[in-house]
Amino acid sequence: MDALLIDYRDPLFAVLLIAGMVFVIAFVSYWWGVYVKSRKSRRLQRFLKRFETHGVRKSLESMPYTPAMTQPLVLLARAYEKSGEYNNAIEIGRYLLEHCQDEPTTYELMELVGTTYMHAGFLERARSTFLQILKSNPRNKKVLNDLMVVYERLQDFKRAKEVIEPLEALGVEVDDLKLYLDLKIVLADSQIEHEKKIEKVISLYKAHKKYERTVFEYLLKNEPQRAWEMVQEANIERLIDIFWFLPASFMDYDRIKESPKLRAIYGARGDIEPSPPIGWFLIDMLNHLKKTGFNEATLQFAYLCKSCKQQFPVPFERCPRCMALDSVVVEREITKAGNETGYNLL
Repeated sequence: MDALLIDYRDPLFAVLLIAGMVFVIAFVSYWWGVYVKSRKSRRLQRFLKRFETHGVRKSLESMPYTPAMTQPLVLLARAYEKSGEYNNAIEIGRYLLEHCQDEPTTYELMELVGTTYMHAGFLERARSTFLQILKSNPRNKKVLNDLMVVYERLQDFKRAKEVIEPLEALGVEVDDLKLYLDLKIVLADSQIEHEKKIEKVISLYKAHKKYERTVFEYLLKNEPQRAWEMVQEANIERLIDIFWFLPASFMDYDRIKESPKLRAIYGARGDIEPSPPIGWFLIDMLNHLKKTGFNEATLQFAYLCKSCKQQFPVPFERCPRCMALDSVVVEREITKAGNETGYNLL
């Protein structure tokens, strides 16, 4: 027994014992990492199979995958996404996700797929994809912002507002977002009495002077008299398309007579006598044409995002391309009557 105890106390035995323990721990840690990575991969594969589509998939599967293909295919997917060929962008993204082993690239690809789902209008798929990313990367500002936009488009404004809290914690400026969602929550709440809702909307606008298109469109639909009372000369040029397409039955002729800009707009439209020049080149030209008896010209509008400089045929509260809020700039040109494009406010 004593001999055994002496052997046990031998320093060489202790070194071998420690080395053996380190080896066992390293072995277990390595295989645990392999297991966790495999589990995450299987979970991702199960998640992707929920969204099977058919596009460029067959062409991709006919090529053996190599890591060198990743970046060119990512660029191709982004090009498809920007050109509106969302199905092809999603297929390329899913193909790469099934083969790519690099974790940062995997999350970049999932973000691309989620953003493409969002732009394509597959909002539930986009929501699921963004939540999947945030499980492993909860500090991703862009994904959090895109998730908020998805909730907003789903008319779930309260959940959208909940996403603001982590964005604010990450240092993102959120005052305008909070105001916008507060306004949308008020407009969407069917439990608020009509008069109280009108007062809340007006109060929010007067306090912050933002989102005037949203406010004036709502008031003109639901309380036109209050809308006309709030119209100021500084608003008119920014909202010219709203006034241009406003049905005659909603017009306040007394307020129009008081405003040179409104007289010019409705003179150019033909509702009242043409007005003298006021310094708006296109409006002044239309009024001059009306005076000469030429009625074949009208205004056509386009909508530019001052953030990303993309142009759209319809107005927006949030840019469909870059998601910027309150960034619309109304552009106008003269066109032949009957060819103009517009939207019906009411």
